[in-house]
Amino acid sequence: MKKTTVLLLTLVLCFSTLIAGCGGNESSADSATSTAATDKALNIMFVVTGNLGGGTNNDDVNNALNDYVKEFGGKVDTYECNMDTSVYESTLKQASEAGLYDLIVTGFGTMAEPLANTAVNYPDQKYLIFDTVMDYKDGNNSNVISVQVSQNEGAFLAGALAALMTESNAEFVNPEKVVGFVGGIESTSIQDCLMGYIEGVNYVDSTVEVVYSYVGNHKDSALTKEMALTENQKGADVIYAVSQSDLAVADAALEKGFYAICSDADDALVIEKTSKDTAKHIMTSVIKNYYSMVYPIVLEVGNNTAKFGSHKAITYGEKGVSLADNEYFKNAVPEDVLKKYEEIEKEVEEGKIKISTAYGATTEQIQEVLKKAIAE
Repeated sequence: MKKTTVLLLTLVLCFSTLIAGCGGNESSADSATSTAATDKALNIMFVVTGNLGGGTNNDDVNNALNDYVKEFGGKVDTYECNMDTSVYESTLKQASEAGLYDLIVTGFGTMAEPLANTAVNYPDQKYLIFDTVMDYKDGNNSNVISVQVSQNEGAFLAGALAALMTESNAEFVNPEKVVGFVGGIESTSIQDCLMGYIEGVNYVDSTVEVVYSYVGNHKDSALTKEMALTENQKGADVIYAVSQSDLAVADAALEKGFYAICSDADDALVIEKTSKDTAKHIMTSVIKNYYSMVYPIVLEVGNNTAKFGSHKAITYGEKGVSLADNEYFKNAVPEDVLKKYEEIEKEVEEGKIKISTAYGATTEQIQEVLKKAIAE
């Protein structure tokens, strides 16, 4: 039996009975029994690129979807692809063919092409993809809505904070006015963060030097750490890591005595369970709020106000992104730095500062910002 046929049969079983072991999880709010069912009830399929469980970003999305159906009725089915890119498109296709769902949800840039290939063949099916941008030129993806948080705003604040810190008398800074950035891959998403970071540094002091480098992947922790150490040798005492291996930069920070800024999760609170010393070197983390990214859009779908065929950004002011404000942040950041940072934070929150983004930008526009930094 062909793999695709096996997958189809597995999905049919998941959709109809959600039996154990098929990768699906049944919501507690079933449309047939929910007392909260209203006209806004939605049957939702969540095609998960990786896995659920363990407090991942996908778990935050799953919580948002399940909270919606608990409030308004419907149900959530899930299928976990276990990071197997070979089944992304076939899973989306089979979920669409089932004809059971008001909305199919998936996420991240690796799903953009599989979704585009699927959506064009199922024009009556509605889709939501999070944490990436779809191509809507020439009427493409008219049945898809994409959503992101304004990560460039969070990165801008990380840059502003880095510049303020490198000029301060904080414990782990050196006399050099240099800060760093280590990205996993040279993607639009990571360039978006780099551009925001550079502009944040320059907003505080254009004489602070920014050095940056790309690892080429998200999994090579050893190379990520090596690049952070190289940037530190160049004088960088605050290094922002945008990678799934960002804790490797924190390891380097502990080893050589500088500050790391991590990404997506509050990594200081994660690592303190095994190493409080490492946590002390994670000044903050730029955290994307996946719940706030997805829930408002699903609410719009339920209200029939969602603008399919378009992209939406959830801003810093709308709580789409934040910087971790924990005990390690409070202990690391001097009072005078905090005061200046909070003034800048308020300006970003109120939308008073224009921050560049890599999304929709030309190569020339991106390079115009990147030339203010030094590539390693």
